[in-house]
Amino acid sequence: MPSLKDTLRSTSPDGYVPAAPSPSAPVALPGEANSFTANRWIRSPLPPINAGPDTLRQFDDGDQGVPRRRLLPLPQITSSGSVVNNTTVTPSATSGGSSTSVTGITAKTLNYVSPLLMVGGASVQSLNVASKSYQLISATANGPCEIRIYGSAAAQAADFGRVSYAPLAAELGNNMVTDIVLDTAPYVWNWQNRVGCNSQTPQANIAYLTVFNGGAAPQSIQISFVVLPLETSA
Repeated sequence: MPSLKDTLRSTSPDGYVPAAPSPSAPVALPGEANSFTANRWIRSPLPPINAGPDTLRQFDDGDQGVPRRRLLPLPQITSSGSVVNNTTVTPSATSGGSSTSVTGITAKTLNYVSPLLMVGGASVQSLNVASKSYQLISATANGPCEIRIYGSAAAQAADFGRVSYAPLAAELGNNMVTDIVLDTAPYVWNWQNRVGCNSQTPQANIAYLTVFNGGAAPQSIQISFVVLPLETSA
C-alpha cells in the first residue's frame, strides 16, 4: 500500500478542475420584496410607558452580571375631564314700561271631577294639559278607579269596551298614553317615564281621559294630576 505522502497530490488529475463556489441566493425578509424595505434594527412599537433609569427594575440571572429580566412600571392613566356648563337662557321682552320673562317649563296641577258614576260606570272627557306634548308625574284619586289616557279621540272610543286588566288591542298600542287601576288605598300613582302627546290633526293641547268607577258603590271620582307641559301652548 502506498504511503499517505505518495497518495496526496497538490494538483488535480487530468481533465478535472475545482468548481467555482456558487453564491447563495439572498433571502428577502418580510416587507423587503417591494420598494419599502424593512429596517432590521428598528425597535418594536410600544405604547407610551412610564419607564426611565430610576423606575426600570432589572434582575440578573446567574453570575454573568448581565440583566436578563426587566419590570416596567404601569403606564400612567391620563384622562381629560370634560366640563358641561348648562346655561339657562331667559328671553325677555319690554314694551311700554312692562316686561315679560319666560322662565321655562313648569309642572302644573290639573283637577278632574267626574259626574256620579255607578259601579263599573265610566266617564269620557277631554283634559286640557296646556301643551301638545306632556309628561305625567303623578295622579291622586279619592277612591278606587281606572284611569285611561289616549292621544286621540278615535283611540279612546275604540278602547271603551275593553274590560279592566285585559290586554290592549294591537292597533291601539301606539296611541294609548297610560292605563292604571287604583284599587288599594292610598289611591296614588307616580309615573317615572310616561310621556304623551296629542295625535289629532291639527294637534291640540288636549289629553283624552276615560275614568271607570272601580268601587263597590256609586261615587264621583276626583283626580288630581301633576303634569309637566313639554312645549308652549302656541
